[in-house]
Amino acid sequence: MDEQSDERAEELDTLQSIYPELVVDPSSPYTATLDLLVAPTKPLPVTYTPEHDVQRLGYLPSLRIEFHLPAEYPNDRPPQVKITTTPPWLPESVATRLADAATSLWDEYGGGMILFAYVSSLQEQAETCFNIAELTLPASMRIELLDYSRRMKRELFDKETFDCGVCLEPKKGSVCYRMERCSHVFCVACLQDYYNNCITEGAVNNVKCMSTECGGGKKKDRLISPKELLQIPIPRQQVERFVNIKRKKKMESDPNIIFCPRQWCQGAMRSAKYPKITDVSHIDDSDSEADEVEDQSHSNTPTGPEKRLVGVRGMDRLAVCEDCTLAFCVVCLSSWHGDFVRCEPRDANQLTEEDQASLNFIMKNTSPCAYCSVPCQKSFGCKSMSSFIAC
Repeated sequence: MDEQSDERAEELDTLQSIYPELVVDPSSPYTATLDLLVAPTKPLPVTYTPEHDVQRLGYLPSLRIEFHLPAEYPNDRPPQVKITTTPPWLPESVATRLADAATSLWDEYGGGMILFAYVSSLQEQAETCFNIAELTLPASMRIELLDYSRRMKRELFDKETFDCGVCLEPKKGSVCYRMERCSHVFCVACLQDYYNNCITEGAVNNVKCMSTECGGGKKKDRLISPKELLQIPIPRQQVERFVNIKRKKKMESDPNIIFCPRQWCQGAMRSAKYPKITDVSHIDDSDSEADEVEDQSHSNTPTGPEKRLVGVRGMDRLAVCEDCTLAFCVVCLSSWHGDFVRCEPRDANQLTEEDQASLNFIMKNTSPCAYCSVPCQKSFGCKSMSSFIAC
């Protein structure tokens, strides 16, 4: 019995030298616990009910293994193993299967010390998340699991050492940043210096990954999203400048966008395609390919039959400046004068009977404003007045 006790103590000491995080119970010298990192090679899809929200987790809370070595171990009896997780994300059936694997391994070895082989087996299985294809968990675990995954990812990254792709110096992960799309690593100082210069000089199309391996394939190179720029971190003021310059360049290259005729304003017309930016932290898509797909979807979307064709075909003449809120005509750039004021030659068949009747009424009962030519009607004053000022 003393010999077996020595073998048990020796095995736990050996295992503790390999896994320093192994904790032996002071009140029971042959009982120990070990936490194993669960980091699947491919992020595990987790569905949270009842919302059916799906998140892919790269790290899951540690697998806690509790060993108890009975007096007959290792020759006559297998170790007793219990598998748990906190919170309990691991299915009970999988935990039971993993615990029973210790007995199966002991039988396979024909008795003897098997703790190291068993732990090594669990580590290998953790890379595939114990052959779990997908998890379904209650929504109450969502925040805790997401926070754990993000925290572990950052902690492990901070402990590693990387060669910056720009200055080529070895840097600890705590002063580096891994690009979200391509996983290239650069030190934060190099990223901040480069991106700040690009944005200050207006070269927003250069706000991309600085690795020579990016953008060399068939796919178009992508710009860094504003949300990722804030994570590097780049100052919010610079990120707002980046977003506004990028938006302005898109609008200037779009032939359908008209700018305010007021010389002191020159703001762009309101457009659902280019909404005004209010919060850059919520913009997560700065992808040129996505913009192209969006442009194609707008151009290919059928507008349906038009009731009338006034002004420019396929486009309303009324526009409103997003800065000074001036309503103006996109054809003649005058203040808005209504649909029935002609500012370009057109055919009589461009109006329906209803529109023609409305136009006849307007011509008979209104007078043009002396300043903007908008049809207006007298509401009070002397009956002998034939002309008046509306604005």
